[in-house]
Amino acid sequence: MLTGLTVTLDQMKMLVQIADTGSIQAAADKLGRTQPTISVGIRKLEEELGVTLLARDHYRSQLTGAGAALCRQAREVLRQVEVFAALSRQLALGNEPELRIAIEASCPMPLALAMLKSCEQRFPGTEFILLGETLWGALERLHKREVDIAVTPWFKEDSSLESCPLTTATLITVASPDFPPLARDGKLTLDDLRSSVQVAVKDSSRNPPESNFGRFEGSRHWHVSDHQAKKEILLAGLGWGRLHVHMIEQELQDGRLVPLDIVGYPQSFEVEIRMARRQGEVIGPVAQAFWEEARNCAVRIELETSKALPKTSDQ
Repeated sequence: MLTGLTVTLDQMKMLVQIADTGSIQAAADKLGRTQPTISVGIRKLEEELGVTLLARDHYRSQLTGAGAALCRQAREVLRQVEVFAALSRQLALGNEPELRIAIEASCPMPLALAMLKSCEQRFPGTEFILLGETLWGALERLHKREVDIAVTPWFKEDSSLESCPLTTATLITVASPDFPPLARDGKLTLDDLRSSVQVAVKDSSRNPPESNFGRFEGSRHWHVSDHQAKKEILLAGLGWGRLHVHMIEQELQDGRLVPLDIVGYPQSFEVEIRMARRQGEVIGPVAQAFWEEARNCAVRIELETSKALPKTSDQ
């Protein structure tokens, strides 16, 4: 068993460069050292480890089997050292070691990923912790200081929070073509809904408000924890419910889900998606950069959407 082992980063770099360049001289040139310095460094490393690293009976410097195995480990150690150094540089600049973001399921995933992409590239030393929530869950985590930023439906004004509009999400009332009430002629009625199962996503907040968002009173309900499970149940023809259009575009296109035309019940409605943070609180550089990037993403999406709309002319 090796005890008191002393291996330097310089020695690891020497070993890796010999493997990459194929010679001690080339490794010395690459590292800005002399050939004797590299030779002595590798010799001392061999003595320390008790193994032969270089096969010296070849014209080119070749690693032995043990040398190749240790070289792979040396590469990983050097990579981790670079990660360590990058993190220390980020922290020295005052960047947060982690940024906690709660994202409610209404937010289209491409938008969320676009907001994160730039910040990940600019702040590789920061760990991004993303928490998926439903309904009031993201706002609750923000109020309880469990996250730094929330991306959430904006149900009502809250003076304790600073918010920024991002986009709107459209929910539509749908069911499978196999949904039993659809077999009857004519439009669906509220009585049809009362005798059928409404599938609803459970609020992820621990203290949900009194109001039941989107819940149709008088109907039987199945509660699920996320929208994907809800979609699967609706596809199976076991009930009806509202889903975000961005989640079911393909299913609507191929007819596996159909909009429900119900007398006295809205077929669709829109909800505003905002980004929110606690009012008046000093935040770090990474959180501020994410905030600005999210606002820029929202502006770009709005511009792209306006360009895609058909132009009309006054007649």
